[in-house]
Amino acid sequence: MGLRQTHYNMLLTAQRLAPSWGASLIDGYEGMEGNGPNSGTPVPSRVALASADFVANDRTAAECMGIDPEWLGYVKYCGEMGLGQFNPTKIDVIGAKVADVKKTYRMHPDIEKELKWQGPMTELPFNLGWVTPHHDSYPG
Repeated sequence: MGLRQTHYNMLLTAQRLAPSWGASLIDGYEGMEGNGPNSGTPVPSRVALASADFVANDRTAAECMGIDPEWLGYVKYCGEMGLGQFNPTKIDVIGAKVADVKKTYRMHPDIEKELKWQGPMTELPFNLGWVTPHHDSYPG
């Protein structure tokens, strides 16, 4: 399950930590694009984001980087579970507009592989969980 499970695990962690959340601060003074986090290229974004809502803050930060927030499965899941606001029409940005600070980051070379978590679960075998096709409770 790989990447799909990673997003789900991050949701579970967020659920556990949510009662102690207070504020989210994202230091976007300098970001990284491409092959991060070890050998990417620095991007002088010169922006900072703060919010009492971690989900809204992460979503807005992604938009500032030219990243489709739908790619951030864990953030989307957190919004769906009520841990914060993921709907952009319900997020009030105070200060500079996203369009005024947006810098489109170059994605990691493996971005297409990383986004496969959004597609069908083809990585799982069809008969997962069945010991033999002749098992008494086998539906087929």
